[in-house]
Amino acid sequence: MSLAIIFNGQGAHYSEMGQDFAAAYSEAEKVYEEAEAKTGYPIRQWINEDIDTLKETQYAQVAITVTSLAIYNSLKSQLPAIQFMAGLSLGEYTSLIASGQLSFADGIQLIQKRGQMMTAHCETLRESSDIAMDAVMKMPMDAIKTVLAEVNSSEEKLYLANINSSTQVTIAGTTEALAEFKAIAKERGYKRMMSLKVEGPFHTPFMKPVCEPFETALAEVSFHEGLVPVISNTIVEPHTTEGVRELLTRHLIEPVRWQETIDYLVENGFKLDQVKH
Repeated sequence: MSLAIIFNGQGAHYSEMGQDFAAAYSEAEKVYEEAEAKTGYPIRQWINEDIDTLKETQYAQVAITVTSLAIYNSLKSQLPAIQFMAGLSLGEYTSLIASGQLSFADGIQLIQKRGQMMTAHCETLRESSDIAMDAVMKMPMDAIKTVLAEVNSSEEKLYLANINSSTQVTIAGTTEALAEFKAIAKERGYKRMMSLKVEGPFHTPFMKPVCEPFETALAEVSFHEGLVPVISNTIVEPHTTEGVRELLTRHLIEPVRWQETIDYLVENGFKLDQVKH
């Protein structure tokens, strides 16, 4: 039996996450210790005593990745052969570390820099723009794209961000553009939209100013072949050492194609109950 492992993204945190594993497995405790030493962040203190700190991207990304790896490292010796790895947004970086394509030290420090860059840019955006993100529920993709084209007819200000499933897509843009989208969608019978509490318009062109400094950060780390293929959120194909830096930069400004990622696993012979999180 083979497995596909998927890792969660930002927003999945909760108080005391991973601490049962840290108490039971030395492998998990070691991950937390090494991450705190590399980043200088009091990760376990945040998790146990100040979970609200993880509302900020710069801290959440490190803490969630470290917890995912702590759990994975505790269990991996008990798992059968792993054929693929993937992760939702931030989880793609967890996959790259777990697969051996990126070392733990390089990966954690890269995620720390990425989070800091994203938080700083989002603070700048909030000073100059009123931008939000909404989840669109049970609206076909063709209908979503049609309304997006109408809203963006004179100027692009609203974008696809996460294609989570056939029934949930997130979009991000100016609050004015989102209001226009909602009005048009409602006229056409699509009324289910939910405002999301996120720090910024991730995976859209609004994040473009982060690309250049992140490219510099990517140039400072080494990528390897790894033991397991990792599926890119951006192109829905396994990463290569030659193309990974370009794709991780594009990952900042292009939609997360998560539904297609799950479809890719299914097409490669995995049933949904075989995809472990």
